Formats: sequence, structure tokens, C-alpha cells
Amino acid sequence: KHSETRVITCDSIQDAVANYYGLSVEDLKSPKRNHEITVPRQIAMYLCRELVGSSLSEVGKFFGKRDHSTVLYACDKIEKEIEQDIELKNTITDLTKNIKHSG
Repeated sequence: KHSETRVITCDSIQDAVANYYGLSVEDLKSPKRNHEITVPRQIAMYLCRELVGSSLSEVGKFFGKRDHSTVLYACDKIEKEIEQDIELKNTITDLTKNIKHSG
């Protein structure tokens, strides 16, 4: 019995991040800008870039037609924060495991 390698998509990333933070995927795509939503959204954008390799404009479209510069900002911010914030780094690691093995 072979172990299934799950195809990772921006959809599966949004699902995993929304679940992890107790949000809905709609929240991640919404224009809302409160902290409880912006951080998970930035993490999800970062993971779409890292795990799916989507272009900035593809990720932007996926998150409610955001501009590619917004996505670039999010990815840069998360990358920098991971280096300084062990908790965030652990969160990203957990999420990555969830995304790769859920389904």
C-alpha cells in the first residue's frame, strides 16, 4: 500500500491555514485587515509561494484579487520574521506538515 503524496495547491494551503487559526477561507480572501486575519493571510501567501511555487500575481488573485506587491510584502515579512521568531517558525513547520499530510 503506497503512501499518497498529496498534491499541494493554494486551496489546500488556505484550508489548512484557516483551520489552524479557526478562520474561514473567506476570511483569508476578504479585504478585512485586522491582525487576527492579516497574519494568517500573510502566512498562507508565503506558503503558496514556498510550497506551490505560484507566481506573485497568481497568489494575489487567489487571495481576493490582491496586488502582487501585497503578496511580495507578505512573503518578505514572513521570511524575515521566521528568522527572529521561533514561535512563527514552529507554526510554519506545523502548517507545512498539516498541508503535506492532510487530506
